[in-house]
Amino acid sequence: MRKDRNKKSLNTKAFTAAAVLGVAAVAAASFAAYNRAMDSLTPTSDSSSGSTWVFSAPDSSPANVEQSGVEREDAPDVTDGLSAAEEAEAPFGTVEAEEVNKPVQSESRNIMPVQGEVSHPFSNGELVKSETLGVWKTHDGCDILCPLGTDVKSMSSGTVSEIREDPLWGICVVVEQDNGLTVEYCGLAKELSVKTGQEIKEGEIIGKTSDTCQIEIVQEPHLHLGVKKGGKWIDPMSVITGGAEGVPTE
Repeated sequence: MRKDRNKKSLNTKAFTAAAVLGVAAVAAASFAAYNRAMDSLTPTSDSSSGSTWVFSAPDSSPANVEQSGVEREDAPDVTDGLSAAEEAEAPFGTVEAEEVNKPVQSESRNIMPVQGEVSHPFSNGELVKSETLGVWKTHDGCDILCPLGTDVKSMSSGTVSEIREDPLWGICVVVEQDNGLTVEYCGLAKELSVKTGQEIKEGEIIGKTSDTCQIEIVQEPHLHLGVKKGGKWIDPMSVITGGAEGVPTE
């Protein structure tokens, strides 16, 4: 009987020791996990509520350069070349914004180059019969009646881009206007008041009307006026907003 009691006593002590060791191991593991969790916390200061702890997870993204070793091409800095002050004021996406927000050329007013009635209007691509040639063709401008020798004035400010002597249209002066329109004055006299490359203002005299326009020679004396917008012929009268002296048209 005594041997049995001694054996039970030893078993009880062994179980107690094992239990104590197990509790100690669990406590040590919990303490280590707590320390690791605390190491991953970053304190931030908050004047209203004291210290706040924020968890910072390690960057394990496979696209991270340092993690994967794969080189990554950085996006271009839109502020390159700017001064410190300009860089501070530059909005995000400056380059793209500049491309998108390029200013559109304004449609400033255009005056009548000569004062007179339109005898042959712009045909807008329709075929009309030429009085001189006797054939059907488009009329890509308008004919404004005026006596021979009438001063022809620039419709708006711009630059004289071309002067040519055409076998059909006679002496022609082409002006690239500041408002984006290209204007051709045809059937002028050879003695001109402008030259190629010259900048001219609205109302400035270009030359005088004459009978050099052979393709319309049987018509009454007139100025043949052609206007292009975006490289296409348009009705000159649709963009004229002022008379020959700058007086608004009715």
